[in-house]
Amino acid sequence: MKLLTSVALSAVFVFSSASVVADIPDFSKTSAAKSSYDFSKNKPISGNHLQQSSTRHDFSKTVAADKDYQFSKNEIPAVKVSVAPSTQHDFSTTTALKQS
Repeated sequence: MKLLTSVALSAVFVFSSASVVADIPDFSKTSAAKSSYDFSKNKPISGNHLQQSSTRHDFSKTVAADKDYQFSKNEIPAVKVSVAPSTQHDFSTTTALKQS
Protein backbone atom coordinates (compact mmCIF):
# COMPACT_ATOMS: atom_id res chain seq x y z
CA MET A 1 0.00 0.00 0.00
CA LYS A 2 2.87 2.35 0.83
CA LEU A 3 4.45 1.61 -2.55
CA LEU A 4 1.22 2.41 -4.39
CA THR A 5 0.81 5.68 -2.48
CA SER A 6 4.41 6.59 -3.13
CA VAL A 7 4.10 5.93 -6.87
CA ALA A 8 0.84 7.88 -7.09
CA LEU A 9 2.28 10.88 -5.24
CA SER A 10 5.41 10.80 -7.40
CA ALA A 11 3.33 10.77 -10.56
CA VAL A 12 1.22 13.70 -9.36
CA PHE A 13 4.35 15.66 -8.45
CA VAL A 14 6.01 14.99 -11.83
CA PHE A 15 2.98 15.95 -13.90
CA SER A 16 2.11 19.01 -11.86
CA SER A 17 5.65 20.35 -11.70
CA ALA A 18 6.20 19.91 -15.45
CA SER A 19 3.39 22.32 -16.27
CA VAL A 20 4.55 24.85 -13.68
CA VAL A 21 8.15 24.81 -14.90
CA ALA A 22 7.24 25.07 -18.59
CA ASP A 23 7.96 28.50 -20.03
CA ILE A 24 5.10 30.24 -21.76
CA PRO A 25 6.49 32.27 -24.66
CA ASP A 26 5.82 36.00 -24.43
CA PHE A 27 5.28 37.13 -28.01
CA SER A 28 4.81 40.71 -26.92
CA LYS A 29 8.59 40.94 -26.55
CA THR A 30 9.33 39.92 -30.15
CA SER A 31 10.36 42.41 -32.78
CA ALA A 32 7.14 41.79 -34.75
CA ALA A 33 5.08 43.00 -31.79
CA LYS A 34 6.50 46.50 -32.08
CA SER A 35 4.31 49.09 -33.77
CA SER A 36 7.22 50.12 -36.00
CA TYR A 37 7.71 46.60 -37.41
CA ASP A 38 7.53 46.51 -41.23
CA PHE A 39 5.86 43.25 -42.31
CA SER A 40 6.54 44.00 -45.99
CA LYS A 41 10.22 43.22 -45.38
CA ASN A 42 9.47 39.60 -44.44
CA LYS A 43 10.93 36.93 -46.71
CA PRO A 44 8.39 35.19 -48.94
CA ILE A 45 7.40 31.69 -47.92
CA SER A 46 9.15 28.81 -49.65
CA GLY A 47 9.42 25.05 -49.60
CA ASN A 48 6.61 22.77 -48.47
CA HIS A 49 4.73 25.66 -46.92
CA LEU A 50 3.47 26.91 -50.27
CA GLN A 51 -0.18 26.38 -50.99
CA GLN A 52 -0.61 23.43 -53.31
CA SER A 53 -2.47 23.88 -56.57
CA SER A 54 -6.07 22.81 -56.47
CA THR A 55 -7.26 19.63 -58.15
CA ARG A 56 -10.71 21.10 -58.70
CA HIS A 57 -11.92 21.65 -62.24
CA ASP A 58 -11.87 25.19 -63.63
CA PHE A 59 -15.33 25.57 -65.15
CA SER A 60 -14.47 28.99 -66.55
CA LYS A 61 -12.60 27.21 -69.36
CA THR A 62 -15.50 25.01 -70.49
CA VAL A 63 -17.59 25.53 -73.61
CA ALA A 64 -20.59 26.44 -71.44
CA ALA A 65 -18.67 29.34 -69.90
CA ASP A 66 -18.64 31.13 -73.25
CA LYS A 67 -21.10 34.04 -73.40
CA ASP A 68 -22.47 32.78 -76.74
CA TYR A 69 -23.34 29.32 -75.38
CA GLN A 70 -27.05 28.53 -75.64
CA PHE A 71 -28.28 26.38 -72.81
CA SER A 72 -31.66 25.92 -74.50
CA LYS A 73 -29.99 23.64 -77.06
CA ASN A 74 -28.84 21.16 -74.41
CA GLU A 75 -30.31 17.71 -74.67
CA ILE A 76 -32.56 16.72 -71.79
CA PRO A 77 -31.14 13.57 -70.20
CA ALA A 78 -33.47 10.62 -69.90
CA VAL A 79 -33.87 10.07 -66.18
CA LYS A 80 -35.81 7.13 -64.87
CA VAL A 81 -37.68 8.19 -61.75
CA SER A 82 -38.57 5.45 -59.34
CA VAL A 83 -40.16 5.93 -55.96
CA ALA A 84 -38.63 3.83 -53.22
CA PRO A 85 -40.98 2.46 -50.58
CA SER A 86 -40.98 4.45 -47.37
CA THR A 87 -38.93 3.20 -44.48
CA GLN A 88 -40.66 5.43 -41.95
CA HIS A 89 -42.63 3.78 -39.20
CA ASP A 90 -46.38 4.33 -38.99
CA PHE A 91 -46.86 5.29 -35.34
CA SER A 92 -50.64 5.33 -35.66
CA THR A 93 -50.62 1.55 -35.48
CA THR A 94 -48.63 1.29 -32.25
CA THR A 95 -50.15 0.03 -29.05
CA ALA A 96 -49.04 3.18 -27.19
CA LEU A 97 -51.32 5.30 -29.35
CA LYS A 98 -54.26 2.94 -28.91
CA GLN A 99 -53.95 2.99 -25.09
CA SER A 100 -54.21 6.78 -24.77
